[in-house]
Amino acid sequence: MESAQLLDILGNENRRKILHLLASRPCYMSEIAERLDVGAKAILGHLELLVQSGMIEANVDEQRRKYFHIADNLRLEVFVSPYSFEMATTIITREDEPENPTRADPALSDLKSLYGRIHGLMEDSQRIMLEYQQVQASITDAMGQCMDAITEAAHDPVEAEILYALLKGQMSQRALSMQLGIPEYVIEAHLEKMLRKNMINQDENNYSID
Repeated sequence: MESAQLLDILGNENRRKILHLLASRPCYMSEIAERLDVGAKAILGHLELLVQSGMIEANVDEQRRKYFHIADNLRLEVFVSPYSFEMATTIITREDEPENPTRADPALSDLKSLYGRIHGLMEDSQRIMLEYQQVQASITDAMGQCMDAITEAAHDPVEAEILYALLKGQMSQRALSMQLGIPEYVIEAHLEKMLRKNMINQDENNYSID
């Protein structure tokens, strides 16, 4: 499902509460309705939508009662800056550990060891996120400088929009038309002029700045 659709789904408070509840353990629909103090019919509608989105799954227990659980590790990111609005969804898969039939139930020492490992990984995650934020800040700063350069280099608003779109990578004439909402024949005329002025390069059907 597209990131924008997932964002719309998560815009509902009850659906967020359902995910928060399922993040701790699988639950039956009746449990969810009771915990959230919401009617069963409304909860069923939320659950069906979450299942369709792929965020949760439904299974049946030995008594053929349906229960729900989080399907996989999913990260939804929204990045907004003066020069960009982007959404991205990442599925974080994990490798299943091989079964060890001789392994006993985890003892207290195992729990303490896992506790320490989790906290170490959380510290690594915070460090990586800080580095990521610094990179994004540098990208935003560079984009600002590019926008200033585009303002000076472009001869009209359409040229400026094309140059800005190509900052994110090479694109075809059709892709530029669709993204900018400008008729393709208008884009074609501007691309030809920009090629003659060496403002952009062409590689087969794609255009780029570098």
